[in-house]
Amino acid sequence: MEDKDKIITSLRKQLKDAISRCNALEQENALLSYQLEKREKECPESR
Repeated sequence: MEDKDKIITSLRKQLKDAISRCNALEQENALLSYQLEKREKECPESR
C-alpha cells in the first residue's frame, strides 16, 4: 500500500471516529436538555 493510500485510510478512520463521537455528544446533549426541561417543570422556582 502506498503512503498516500495509508494516509487516506487513516483519515477515513479518524473521520469515522470523529463522527461517532459527535453523534454520542449530540445524544448526550439531547438527554441533558430533556432532563433539564423536565426538572424545570417539576421545580420552576429552581431557575
